Amino acid sequence: MYLSIPYNGDLELLTISEAKKYPVKTVYGKRLQDVIGGGRARYDIANYNDENLKQAIEITHRMGAQFNYLFNAPCSANAEKTKELEILKQVEDLIENFGIDIVTVANPNLLRLLKKHFPQLKFSISTISRVDSLEKVLEYQNEGADEITLDYNIYRNFEELKRIKENSKIGFQILANDGYLFNCPWAVYHFQLEGHDSQNTFNNPLKYFSYCRFNCKQRSAEDQTELIKGMWIRPEDTHYYEEIGFSKFKIIDRLKDTKWLINAIDAYVNRSYKGNLSDILCSFDTFEKETVYTPRISDSDITSDNIQNLRKFWDLKPFIDNQELEKEKFLEFFINNKIDCRDRVCSECKYCEKIANKVIKISKENADNVVYNLDFIKEKLIDIIKN
Repeated sequence: MYLSIPYNGDLELLTISEAKKYPVKTVYGKRLQDVIGGGRARYDIANYNDENLKQAIEITHRMGAQFNYLFNAPCSANAEKTKELEILKQVEDLIENFGIDIVTVANPNLLRLLKKHFPQLKFSISTISRVDSLEKVLEYQNEGADEITLDYNIYRNFEELKRIKENSKIGFQILANDGYLFNCPWAVYHFQLEGHDSQNTFNNPLKYFSYCRFNCKQRSAEDQTELIKGMWIRPEDTHYYEEIGFSKFKIIDRLKDTKWLINAIDAYVNRSYKGNLSDILCSFDTFEKETVYTPRISDSDITSDNIQNLRKFWDLKPFIDNQELEKEKFLEFFINNKIDCRDRVCSECKYCEKIANKVIKISKENADNVVYNLDFIKEKLIDIIKN
């Protein structure tokens, strides 16, 4: 097993990882904003300076890993053509003065541009590119990419995973702990919003607010089956992927604090997590909260200075019994039956519903309040982001 871990702006995350001798192959991160942008809005991530980033890359190299700089916004408004010189200067600076080793992109034109001018770099294709078939893999392989993070919507389709691995020569990594909706219809739009907000030309006077995530939270609160349908990989199940040739797992998210990330990384290194699986899935809050209370929102809760504090009104902390999932041999259903969830109708299959009823416990009051609160916030959204 090899890991790709995020850099969240806290150097302690890397020094702990070094001391624990984690099998880290890459560390990924970026500046708050740059000419291309990335997969996270600037309002959501830690604002660290260039000196901090240089130190992070030094520690990364010291532990024998490579630093992967993210240029993975899905749309750059043709900047790869109109701002070519600015892009090339920025990448040259990141190589010469920071020592980056890998660049992640989600734009084929950007891949071509950077591959031409910086052949010494390695290039990774972001999951934002939605590479979910052998045909797409081969296109990027032919363009000279070195690695692809496969689309998480195929992580339980082992037949397609085998087909991809057996018929390509490129490297792969897969997301381990993504907790969002399966085949989310908001995903493409969501990445567009986050990508533009992390570009240095973004001057929208409205505050960025990740309302696409509302859909995930609300759907999960309404129907806990969605929590099981998400394409996460249990630490205990990583061996199934290694057996077919996928040995590199990406831990997310850059938005999380160091305690949260170390807890998640430990789980995957140890290939085991006792207790609540939602502790290590990136879409949920800190593992230090055994339970939460989600209050019902009112007009008085919305003021000009508390936009980020509104998060407590959609705080959904389900208990997903990981030991019960182990007893159910959850993943084997998909492997043994050669399941492709994209070809199934959930209301007819009902496997995830059956599992959800067995392994999930959640406060009905909290769930009802999350649904109510998000409807309320969406109704008031324009007023909120203007303040």
